[in-house]
Amino acid sequence: MEQERDAAAEITRLCDDLVRENRSGLPAETMYFLSHQRRYLSDLASISRSYESGRILELGGYPFFFTGLLKELGFPVVSADLHPFDAAPLLTRHKLNVVACDIERQHLPFCDASFDLVLFNEILEHLRVDPLLALSEANRVLKPGGLLLLTTPNLYFIKNVIKFLLGRGFNDPVQEFGKLRAIGHMGHVREYSRREVRRFLQSSGFAARHHELKQYNYPRNLFGVASIPLLTLIPVFRGYQVVLAEKIGACPGLAPLHAAAGRLNLQHE
Repeated sequence: MEQERDAAAEITRLCDDLVRENRSGLPAETMYFLSHQRRYLSDLASISRSYESGRILELGGYPFFFTGLLKELGFPVVSADLHPFDAAPLLTRHKLNVVACDIERQHLPFCDASFDLVLFNEILEHLRVDPLLALSEANRVLKPGGLLLLTTPNLYFIKNVIKFLLGRGFNDPVQEFGKLRAIGHMGHVREYSRREVRRFLQSSGFAARHHELKQYNYPRNLFGVASIPLLTLIPVFRGYQVVLAEKIGACPGLAPLHAAAGRLNLQHE
């Protein structure tokens, strides 16, 4: 019990250090970290329960607060992101091992079976070109029996259901596509149901070991108060999916779409 309290205190200290160091240089990213801190800590607990040893690959790691937390806690983590050097001061300060890669358009720059755990957290909903390539590559770089921790919003979150019933979408598409110019990557282009996430995993050579629906924060208003008993009793309406999946099949071996298109053109000539 005392060891658990000591570990929790150390994690709290590291989180506070990350916030203090980056509040002025990365203000928006720091606010994002603070607003999602419960989710980050839940992800860390999932890793601590499932991880035994070996290298960890984090896909879509920007703004790298979580990467830094993992490294400071002694995890051998590598991160890949579309525009990693937008957070250059943080990367330098913490000596983080980060590579630039468009996971929807490029093969990951790592050898086959070179990682024991891949983190695929809060990125599936942002992928607008080829999520199947990203998952195929996650499979390829994992060792046989390696683990994938995937988290993503739940399409049937109670707030989304209410929006649908009122004839609205789950997000403003102009705002979400506008993020391509504003921040360099897509907003939430698509959110998925529990069944759809499992379909993605099965088609990519994974089997879900554990699939849980969670709720980390509640709005500080009447809706938030009313949703607490509802989400406690009916988990299907919670906001987040957490999946721990195992690599059980071979990598699908998908090529980036531009390469696949080139092969098709050659076949037609």
